[in-house]
Amino acid sequence: MSKQNELRLSRDRLGEEPLLYAPGDGEIAVGRTYEELFDGGVLKKWRTEALVDFLATGTCVFPGGKTFFEGVFEVPPGHDLIVSEGQASVVERETLPEATEELGEEALPLLRELLTEALGDELETAALCLSGGLDSSSVAAAWAMRGRPRCFVYGPQGAPDRQRALAVADVLGVEPVVLEPEGPAAIDELKELFRVLEIPAHIPGAPLPQFRLMRAMARAGTKTVFSGQGGDELFCGYPWHFPLAMKKLRRRDQEAATRLEALHEEHPPFGPVELRMTRRAFTRTSSWVVLNDGGACEALGLAREEVAEREAVRFFAADLEEWDALRRHGLTGRSLRYLLHYDHRLASHFGVEGRAPLLSRGVVDLVSRFRLDFLYGGGLLKYPLRVLFPELPESVRFEARKTGFWHNGPSLPDLRDEVRRMFGTTLLGGLVARPEAVESMNPTALWRFFSAGTLLEDDVRKGA
Repeated sequence: MSKQNELRLSRDRLGEEPLLYAPGDGEIAVGRTYEELFDGGVLKKWRTEALVDFLATGTCVFPGGKTFFEGVFEVPPGHDLIVSEGQASVVERETLPEATEELGEEALPLLRELLTEALGDELETAALCLSGGLDSSSVAAAWAMRGRPRCFVYGPQGAPDRQRALAVADVLGVEPVVLEPEGPAAIDELKELFRVLEIPAHIPGAPLPQFRLMRAMARAGTKTVFSGQGGDELFCGYPWHFPLAMKKLRRRDQEAATRLEALHEEHPPFGPVELRMTRRAFTRTSSWVVLNDGGACEALGLAREEVAEREAVRFFAADLEEWDALRRHGLTGRSLRYLLHYDHRLASHFGVEGRAPLLSRGVVDLVSRFRLDFLYGGGLLKYPLRVLFPELPESVRFEARKTGFWHNGPSLPDLRDEVRRMFGTTLLGGLVARPEAVESMNPTALWRFFSAGTLLEDDVRKGA
């Protein structure tokens, strides 16, 4: 095959659109979903090492483009897949922009303009998942600069996030569609969710509110669904970003770092114990394992120290001591990639296009140039978003604690009996060394076993 016949496929910088491939028998199968590959003849075989990494700690992004399946690889964000003469190679096309730290308040008008443009031109059939958090509220305000946003809100009556979302809608002069939880999550509904996602879900209950929202939005005729996905990663707005940001700032401006640290202590995102734990867990692999184990390591017959040395766990959790490395890893190497996968699968399932305006090229390029003292102005995480749209309620703009759909989703059933049963019907039984340890697993570990077991059990029934 000549170079003219070479096939080159590109994946966007942040991995919003999946791109998968599977080499075999002198041919390369390519697809946007696992289902597409398997329906096309690729053998479906779960990768045992990946299941262990996931069950033990929630690891769901693997080094070397590996996935949950043997012989199936993921093209990393910002890379190209080149297929020529039955061979596949993956090359980096473009990296994320470096943090240049040159812009501050003067960039806010441009940020408003870029975020507004990122919404596109077909807003009449679009809708927004409005969680009441800072990210989706900012998208709503950007939309309001061009017209009347169509907002869908999820949450039980009286939930703080729902109240904030309604306050945003009121300020913007729109009547939102409010979807209340349909009671506790049912086992069958959760299983349906996992089948749509194609791979296990690592955060308990996390995709379920989005699943219910997108279903309602599609029924209402929506063609494009906006969300605030990626805002925390882009604006480095997780609690574990702040200490490393101040470490970097202190090297050139000790006074500014000291001032911002003092202000941050006045409005912390979590309580002192939880804050310390999360900061350690997201910058130290050993702490990540301790925080996420939940009894899974004991069930698998693995010591935590052993799990912390596993290649994929070290890649995903990562020992990170510098803010720049933490920023890059959060955008492309940790959970965001699979949160975007979940969003893409849900949108495809309901026949809509899912979009994250905060991750548009222009917005990403501009935010990468913000100074640290601006990103964390007033000691607050994501300060630029807090001052971007002053028309938003202060209860949303200056809420220090993490908010969003995941924090007021439906309660989950006790999964213990289901997991125990799956030990006898799926590959889980061969991975578990101490089945009795299921009795002491916490809900997070049970959720991981249940989500993986559901998919494994389906394969057994299908004869895969």
